[in-house]
Amino acid sequence: MGLLNIGFAILLVKMMICTLPGVLGIFCIASSEDTKRALRSTVCNQLFGVSNAIPYPKFARFLNIAGTVLILFSLIATWFILLRPFFETTPVA
Repeated sequence: MGLLNIGFAILLVKMMICTLPGVLGIFCIASSEDTKRALRSTVCNQLFGVSNAIPYPKFARFLNIAGTVLILFSLIATWFILLRPFFETTPVA
């Protein structure tokens, strides 16, 4: 049971916070037009009750912008949460 300590659990949560937004961003950008149309239909049905309340070009642009923001968030979070402690130097007295 050496792997199941609190430090390992915290590391898993940090890695999840850093990677899941990037994966979701890649999905938003790389998904096919059919997938984006199905997603638009689902979102519009849930929010407005009709399947085409938002025009497809605007929804596709929103997905591309949101995907880019999610990837940038993932990169910034990875730097500050996981990588920054490795590059900090201690002052020599």
